[in-house]
Amino acid sequence: MATQRQDEAGTSESDDASEGERASVASERPLPPYPPNLGHPALHMFRQMRDTLTFGERAHRFEDVVRTRLLGQGDIFHLGHPECVKRVLLTEREKFRKSGDFGTAFGEGLLTVEGEEWQQQRDALQPLFTRDRVMTYADGMVEQMQRRTDRWEDGDRLDLQSEFTDMTLDVLFATILGRELDLDGDRRLREAAEDLHEWFVPTSYLLPPWVPTPARRRFREGKATIREEADRLLAERAGDAPADPTEADDLLSLLVGLREAGMDAAMLDDERLRDQMVTIIFAGHDTTTTSLTFACWALANNPDVKARFQAEVDELDGPPTADDVADLEVTDRVVTETLRMYPPVYALPRLTAEEVAMDGYRIPEGERVILPFRQIQRDERFFQDPDEFRPSRWDGDLRSELHNFAYAPFGGGPRICIGREFALLEAKLALATIGREFDLYWLGENDADGEPPVSPEMTLRMEQGQEFLVAER
Repeated sequence: MATQRQDEAGTSESDDASEGERASVASERPLPPYPPNLGHPALHMFRQMRDTLTFGERAHRFEDVVRTRLLGQGDIFHLGHPECVKRVLLTEREKFRKSGDFGTAFGEGLLTVEGEEWQQQRDALQPLFTRDRVMTYADGMVEQMQRRTDRWEDGDRLDLQSEFTDMTLDVLFATILGRELDLDGDRRLREAAEDLHEWFVPTSYLLPPWVPTPARRRFREGKATIREEADRLLAERAGDAPADPTEADDLLSLLVGLREAGMDAAMLDDERLRDQMVTIIFAGHDTTTTSLTFACWALANNPDVKARFQAEVDELDGPPTADDVADLEVTDRVVTETLRMYPPVYALPRLTAEEVAMDGYRIPEGERVILPFRQIQRDERFFQDPDEFRPSRWDGDLRSELHNFAYAPFGGGPRICIGREFALLEAKLALATIGREFDLYWLGENDADGEPPVSPEMTLRMEQGQEFLVAER
C-alpha cells in the first residue's frame, strides 16, 4: 500500500496496476487518511475558511492523496501528484465529471457541459481561438491596452488588480465580442463581471448551497446583468451574421451565424447562448488579470529579473506587434514563471462518476475531488527552490524533463483551456506595452515568507486595495 508521498518518478503500486486491476481492488482499499497536522476533521472547514492556501499546503505535507471534511457536506479528496491529475483529466477522465458548482456559475456553457454537447460547443468555438487566429488580435489588443495606459501619469497609485480587470475586459470586448467599452463607463457591466467571483469566496463556497450570503446575492445579480447584456448584444447582431459562420469576425457573429445556419437548436437556443456569454466574459478576462497583477508584483520584487525584462522591451521599435512576440523570450519566461507560482486556477474540482483506486486508497462514487495545481507547481520534487521566482529556470530543458501535469496552469487533456493562446498572447503584449513606458513599484506589504497578499476566490487573485506606484521611464 502506498502510504507516503510518491517519488519524483510518480509511480506507486497503484499506478503500475492495470485499469481493470484498479477497479477490482478499489473496494478493498482504505479511504485516504485525514492529515494528522490539520487537527480534528470537525474543525477542517473553519481552518480552511481562515486560510485556504495554507490549509491546502499543509494537507499534502505527508501524502499525495488525502481527505478533509466539510461540516455538513462530507469529505473532499485531494490528489496532490501530477500522475493523479493525468488520470483525472486524461487517461481515466470518464471516471470523473464536473461538479455542480460550475453549472451554478455558468449554466450550460463550455466550462460545464460534458460529452457530445461539450464536443459540439468546443468545435463551434475553436475557430476563434486557434493560434493563427489569435495572432490576428494582437494589434487590437495593444490598441486597447494603450487606450488605458495613456491615462496613467507619473506618480499615480494604482490598484492593479482593479486596473487590469478593466483593461482585460476592454481587450475581450473589442477583440472577441466586437464591441468597444467606454473607458469611464459600462460600470454596471464591469462590476457584474467581477461579481461572478462571489459564489466561490471561501466564506460562501464552503457552506451548503442553500445558505444565503451577501456574496451569493452579488453573484446572482452579476450573472443576471451579464445575461441581460448577452440578450442585447445577440439581438443587435441577429440578421447581420455572415452566411458562412466560419467567416465570423467575433464570437457574437459566430454564435448567431451558427444558429441562423440551422446548427443544433439545443446547443444554440437562447438560454445556452446567454450561458456561453457568461462563460466567455468571465473566463476570457480573469486569467490574464491575475497573471498580469502577479507578474508586475514579481518584477517589482525582483530587480535583476526586471532589468533583463526592461532591456528586452527597450529593444522594440515601438508598441509590440504580433511579429515581436517570438523575440520576447524574457517576457515569455516571466509569464510562464508567474503562472507556475500564482496559477489563476489554483485548484480544480471534480466528482467521481464511479469508485476509483488512487495511490493505494479508494475514493467512493459521487465524492468531490480536488486537483491542487498550486501545490503541485510548488513541489520541490519537480522544481528546484519552488518558492523562488526564477524565470531563468525555463531557459533549458525543464519542460521536456517535467511530468506533463507538473505544470498545468491551463489544465490538460482534451478540455485544456480553449483560451490558452489568447491569454498568453495578451499577457506578453500587456507586459511589453507597459514595461516600455513605465516602472511599477509595489507599495503593499508582503507576508513573512515574502509572498504577496492573495485572495483565493474562484481564481487566485491579489487582495483588493493593494497599490503600485507608477513612474514614467
